Amino acid sequence: MENLHKSVMINEIISFLPLTKSINVIDATFGGGGYSKTILEKFNVNQLLAIDRDPISKIFAKEIETNFLNFTLINDKFSKIDEIVNNTGFKNKKFDIILFDIGISSNQIDNAQRGFSFNKSGPLDMQMGSSDKNAYDIINKYEEKNLADIIYQYGEERYSRVIAKEIVKNRKIKFINNTIELSNIVKNCLPKKNQLKSKIHPATKTFQAIRIYVNDELSELKKSLEKTLKILNKDGLILVVSFQSLEDRIVKDFFNHNSGKRWRSSRHYPELPDKLATQLKIITKKPILPSASEILNNPRSRSAKLRVAQKI
Repeated sequence: MENLHKSVMINEIISFLPLTKSINVIDATFGGGGYSKTILEKFNVNQLLAIDRDPISKIFAKEIETNFLNFTLINDKFSKIDEIVNNTGFKNKKFDIILFDIGISSNQIDNAQRGFSFNKSGPLDMQMGSSDKNAYDIINKYEEKNLADIIYQYGEERYSRVIAKEIVKNRKIKFINNTIELSNIVKNCLPKKNQLKSKIHPATKTFQAIRIYVNDELSELKKSLEKTLKILNKDGLILVVSFQSLEDRIVKDFFNHNSGKRWRSSRHYPELPDKLATQLKIITKKPILPSASEILNNPRSRSAKLRVAQKI
């Protein structure tokens, strides 16, 4: 299988890694292996533990496993990061770098049979691996209100009610069987003037919402971030690349709440002191964005944001 995924902001990420000491690294979202391979080639790595829930990650790990004996890939959810560390010979070890590249890889999007793409015909699946739901059941069996809530909550789609109503109307005639059918239904729900103004495909937010719900992505991210604090070395770094506002908000809040930074539950209320122990120092006061040249070479990087924090 050809590796189609391009790791985003790889130069910016490695600029934070120390060159003067041996490091233990977790690549919590291995994907196509771009980050793992670069880190193993350029740094003094004692052990690199890679995690990915998608079974296809094993294919892309083969070359790295052959060339680097200090590399281990575990096929599982990163929300189990602490269990994985304890069960794979790394028990009681601390890590200097924990890296997350949140979202979906090109290897998943560009394979029509996975059902992630609104531009290619494929089954309504969207499972990244280790999921107990699939897009077909959600689209064809969920009640209209539940469907609308999912599209609004996880896609931030303002036309969620209209889209859900139209999905239910269409599936009463015949079940919605593939991605293009769903994509066309969504496209017909959005006003034409909105579609002309928008830079993204009209089905982007709906497909994002279904995918996030199928794979419980936001909950997975929250659980994993909390667990990093227990396995990170003093002065160790958490680096997170996110691709949409829901993910970035989780990362930002996690960093803020664990750094002693004052925060507001709402802009209408006064700032609140955080009761959590101060365990992190925020390194990136504002997220780092990809360069213009990277966006030109890899348009999928355009929405990426990199945030970095350090264990204190």
